[in-house]
Amino acid sequence: MRIEASFEGWQGSRLSRPPRSSSRAPRRLSGSTAASSASEADPRPPLIGRIGVCALDVKARSKPSQNILTRLQMKGDLEVIVFGDKVILDEAVENWPICDFLISFFSDGFPLEKAIAYAKLRKPFCVNDLSMQKVLWDRRLCLKILDQMGVPTPSRVEVNRDGGPVLQSSELAQHVYNLTGVKLEGPEDGVGGGAPKTRSVSLSEDGETLIVDGQTLRKPFVEKPVNGEDHNIHIYFPNDQQYGGGGRRLFRKVGNKSSEYDPDLVIPRSITESNASYLYEQFLRVDNAEDVKAYTVGPDFCHAETRKSPVVDGVVRRNTHGKELRYITNLTKEEASMAAKISNGFGQRICGFDMLRVGDRSFVIDVNGWSFVKDNNDYYDKCAKILREMFLNERRKRDRTFDQPEPPSPDLMSFKKGSANSHRSALRTILKSPSMTRLHGSQNTSKSHSVSPDLGSNLTSTPAEVARASVHQTREETPAPDSTNASSNNSAAVSISNEEEAPPPPASKHSWKLKGMVAVIRHADRTPKQKFKFTFHSQPFVDLLKGHQEEVVIKGEAALASVSRAVKISMEQGLEDMDKLRLLRTSLEKKGGWPGTKVQIKPMFRKRKPEEMREDSADPELGAITQVKHGRPLSPPYEATPDSDNLSRSSQNRSDSISGATFSRFSAVENDLILDKLQLVIKWGGEPTHAARYQSQDLGSNMRDDLKLMNKEALHDVRIFTSSERRVSTSAQIWACAFLDEKELPEDFIQVRKDLLDDSNAAKDVMDKVKKKLKLLLREGSAPSQFAWPKENFPEPSIVLATVVELMKFHRKVMRHNFRRLVRPESQPQSSTKTGDETYQPSKATYNPDVTNIQGRWCTGEEAELFKERWEKLFAEFCDTEKVDPSKLSELYDSMKFDALHNRQFLEWVFMPPDDFDANEQNNNAQPGNGDKSEEKAENSTFAHKLGLKKRALSLLESRQHFGSLEDTYDHYFKLQSGPSNRKKKSDERLSKLRELYKLAKVLFDYITPQEYGIKDSEKLEIGLLTSLPLLQEIVRDLEEVQASSDAKSFFYFTKESHIYTLLNCILEGGIQAKITRSAIPELDYLSQICFELYESKDSDTDTFSYSIRISISPGCHTFDPLDVQLDSRHAIGCAPRRSLTAHQDWKEVIETLKAKFDTVKLPKSFIAVNLSDKHAYKPEPTMY
Repeated sequence: MRIEASFEGWQGSRLSRPPRSSSRAPRRLSGSTAASSASEADPRPPLIGRIGVCALDVKARSKPSQNILTRLQMKGDLEVIVFGDKVILDEAVENWPICDFLISFFSDGFPLEKAIAYAKLRKPFCVNDLSMQKVLWDRRLCLKILDQMGVPTPSRVEVNRDGGPVLQSSELAQHVYNLTGVKLEGPEDGVGGGAPKTRSVSLSEDGETLIVDGQTLRKPFVEKPVNGEDHNIHIYFPNDQQYGGGGRRLFRKVGNKSSEYDPDLVIPRSITESNASYLYEQFLRVDNAEDVKAYTVGPDFCHAETRKSPVVDGVVRRNTHGKELRYITNLTKEEASMAAKISNGFGQRICGFDMLRVGDRSFVIDVNGWSFVKDNNDYYDKCAKILREMFLNERRKRDRTFDQPEPPSPDLMSFKKGSANSHRSALRTILKSPSMTRLHGSQNTSKSHSVSPDLGSNLTSTPAEVARASVHQTREETPAPDSTNASSNNSAAVSISNEEEAPPPPASKHSWKLKGMVAVIRHADRTPKQKFKFTFHSQPFVDLLKGHQEEVVIKGEAALASVSRAVKISMEQGLEDMDKLRLLRTSLEKKGGWPGTKVQIKPMFRKRKPEEMREDSADPELGAITQVKHGRPLSPPYEATPDSDNLSRSSQNRSDSISGATFSRFSAVENDLILDKLQLVIKWGGEPTHAARYQSQDLGSNMRDDLKLMNKEALHDVRIFTSSERRVSTSAQIWACAFLDEKELPEDFIQVRKDLLDDSNAAKDVMDKVKKKLKLLLREGSAPSQFAWPKENFPEPSIVLATVVELMKFHRKVMRHNFRRLVRPESQPQSSTKTGDETYQPSKATYNPDVTNIQGRWCTGEEAELFKERWEKLFAEFCDTEKVDPSKLSELYDSMKFDALHNRQFLEWVFMPPDDFDANEQNNNAQPGNGDKSEEKAENSTFAHKLGLKKRALSLLESRQHFGSLEDTYDHYFKLQSGPSNRKKKSDERLSKLRELYKLAKVLFDYITPQEYGIKDSEKLEIGLLTSLPLLQEIVRDLEEVQASSDAKSFFYFTKESHIYTLLNCILEGGIQAKITRSAIPELDYLSQICFELYESKDSDTDTFSYSIRISISPGCHTFDPLDVQLDSRHAIGCAPRRSLTAHQDWKEVIETLKAKFDTVKLPKSFIAVNLSDKHAYKPEPTMY
């Protein structure tokens, strides 16, 4: 029924919407949102109020926040308004949205003073006291408050050199005193700063005791900076048998590390830093080496979890989704009382704090302020229910209507004390209230968020005041303010006040709201892509072009049979190299029936030789292709070489056309070039995995929840486009169903746009030149500064590559040794004597049943034989060549990452050297490869250079230098899924070389792959525009359509890696100012996204609109350590949330900046491969017009 309703929307939108292009038919589909037009029959419940979320996007739009806020607005009686970064950072508080209930909290970069000013101006009900959040910035003040409330804390001494804690104003000091009873030393107004300064700090002669003005504290003790935002905490251990001396440095989690041991950490910083202030607490040996993380939601509910203490070894335990492993624990009565005191005393209804359990006692060691539990639906349900009840109570209080209380709902009994009206009763009360229209106006005029001035003051309270009112049972009427309440009215926090106040200023003139988005998304997880490249010259392969002069593609088993026929004819007539023809024939026989297998044929042109200069044809385009048809010899047939194995030929055998060859038929016409040869590429793999389904569903649901918070109207007009490749269209289909909350979609809803999203060969010639430069960069010199390369103590690229080659040689021996243990003797494969590579002529081997004990379940169509074949191909490309092709690094990394996620057990077994394994003996038995022959033929200087690299690589391996965690070498702007570091420690030491191979392959991949799309900035922009200009132009048109429309809209484009990288280059090199450097952006992995968000603001005074664009980016489903990530049967890495690539910028500036580059390149008329599958699959028939 919902689908049918959406069809009407399609027809209406198609009639009213101006045409965009001949290839684009707009589509419209309504997802099931709270305001869906398809469900207008269900009356919307009366509005309780508007919840304003005033926090930076990275927090407000996080997954825990999404889970709670979507639950709050699920019934439609609460409206959520996310202020957004644009409003919070750029707008005056007078222009912030008006709300009834405010969720606001500090995080790095958040303007807390502006939020406090807003709360004073509009007086919403604040869930957390904003002014009291400043108290959390000084650990000494926090501890004083805890002491005052009788909450146990570890014994401590303080080193004060700054006069102690300081509050920003006398009003805040009074407010702190009213809530907690704490008054700071110093001036009479209580702002503090007058504590006696520490005179003497020293260590005892044995170095085991800290002495502060006569107070002593023996090691072990904990040293904390007084700044609550500084998490660099040190623990100092005594030099005894139990602890062993030294210390441990604690810090905010970075990947899998939260602390590290330092044997030289002996002298406290307060001794070496004469002007710094520190806290010193007695170190407590906790039960089970665990901390307790507690999360309050009001004073009567507290969720608690245990986690491994960071002081143990600094290693973070993680679950299968990459989250820190925690276990729910019940609080004792004493602990629950402590939680209530903290929630009330600090004025933070939603508040996290850390606790240690020692025997039968518990100690609070830190108060964190606003904190949500992660990945716990039960907590999300309870938190949303408590907040709803809280908002209802405040609404009842404001309306002064208290019906006879009904029994509280059973699901709230366990965590809500005192009597409260049921939700149904509350709605009856609200319906009776004459102030509903006064407060919110007509239901249909939802654009105005104004609130009557006389209501705001009564809609506010701090948690402590609510608790105090509850204790005295004064629910019927708010009492006249006593001296305590009267004094708190002047504070920066929001509190109850019945005094006459000046009317607040009028409603905000304008506020920003997300109007629409345009997102480009890479496909989800896939199998490894593999390919062989060949160069051919003979007529049977030219005939496969069917007269075309540009790249053609042939797919499907029936169509690929024509390629097999060309191979057969060439073999019979001896037209090409026989070894290469046999390899192509074998590949077609084995892979031709696989889904996704295809052959690409690319004609290559060269300059005419003097003897070929003649008036050949009136049509120069025909002349280029007819050179072969006229029987002119192009090059000797023995030159046909597969680029896949890179077997180097002597330079005199190479045609002069190689250095000047071009794939561009337009260059061929312009420069009077003739056809020289063909590049034939057979590709297979790259099919969607079972993990792709889960990844696409999760991302679709998350993006839906995000839009429901930011602007649910953007779900009403959604258009989705995809490339023609199966892995892309499959991801788009699964994502779309989750995003629109539909089980099925109309068949033509997702549109295929080959012209925008398929492979483009427009930049082929430029990219080929760049790849030649990359080969040189890999062979000598250090990494350019703009490249992604580990920051410190890392060898240069040529050494790393040489090390990878040596590791590949080692692992080939290990794999072959282990496979011989599996294969029955009578079925031992006979390896090829020609190449020494079993991949080229593999024979079917019979494996013992033991293989199922190694890995009982294979996914994505894998099996032991295919695993071996894939790796033998990789070994040949790295071990049997003189120079490694940089493009092969991506294939190595691709396979390692795939096997780490999908074939972990078999990968570790097959590459684990047995105890009796002797690498030297295996080396003696190994067959010499072509790489060895090439090396013998090399000139002395080249040989010496290679020998030097090999020695340095071997010395690197022999020294057992471990390169450390890759996470430690990159910036941490994005939150990526991590694996538990303790798994690395527990893993077999014999796999250390496999881990080093992965790390080095990953480093080289990050170094090479993004640079394939340009090394210099000018190359990045040129290749980016040649590849993604049609897509970028369409994005600009979409943004213009969203801006001009009266309705919200969303556009989504699903594509592949090349378009993601080149689109990013168009943005970064096109003149758009970015917030982060290129090196801070990790690999753009599966489901990576680049999102253009358009925000709109209406000025109510002038009735004009303003627009802003922010570009965000997500690296997708990426992890630095797939070998260590703990996975369930889904094998799915979670998707990293989007982060801002740019700040908010004027939309016209962004659009004009992008448009300014459109004319800097000239696209060929055709830049997509011609699909000849149908022509090759069937006999030619008369063309019908």
